[in-house]
Amino acid sequence: MLQVSVAAPCNGSGKTSLLLAILQAFPGAFTTAKFTTIYRDEQFCPVGNSGCPCHRLEESFLLCEDPEVLAQPDTDTGKLVRGGARQTFWGVARPDGYPALVDLLRRDRFRDSTLLLTEGNTVLGHLAPDLLLFVVNPLLPRDWWKGDSERLLEAADLVVVNPFLPEADRSGAAQDPSVEQALARHADKCVRGRAGLRLDRWNDRRPFDAIRALLSGTVRSAPMTSPG
Repeated sequence: MLQVSVAAPCNGSGKTSLLLAILQAFPGAFTTAKFTTIYRDEQFCPVGNSGCPCHRLEESFLLCEDPEVLAQPDTDTGKLVRGGARQTFWGVARPDGYPALVDLLRRDRFRDSTLLLTEGNTVLGHLAPDLLLFVVNPLLPRDWWKGDSERLLEAADLVVVNPFLPEADRSGAAQDPSVEQALARHADKCVRGRAGLRLDRWNDRRPFDAIRALLSGTVRSAPMTSPG
């Protein structure tokens, strides 16, 4: 199995947009898996309605494969389904539920030939990627970042800087200096994101080239450098 993973410091960073950019550039190649961590009962629902699997989480994890739930409009999984994923899974888990969830997926859902594209942070402690892309929206404040953000920023192969906000929210938006400082420490692997544009059409092609190299079995022997 080959795994490309997308993680982020907080909601609104652009994880799903990046997954869609990847799916568009590699049509029909990837199975997608979104992972949502539930830290407490009655947590705010990421879908926003009672049909969400998190409302049915009676054990430590739940694996949603219901096409009607996954394809709901205006949801992340619905976008992935329509974005061209071969198959889409949604794992909802409490932190202690990830070992069993990952074991189920590896044993019964994934194959050696699976090309897997994942979204989520906590799962990476149990399902290690071959390529990790960390996406940061510099217009969101540093105090929104989750506790594992610095570690994932350090571990990422590439950092996608995605300064995107809906049109209605752009007035007065500015980068948080502490976010700029964190990104500056990893400037050599920062890539300017292009929200809404397929990955192979970005000016900086390092994410596309890295994924293409993995798919072709090419081993990267030298650090990637920004195009001139």
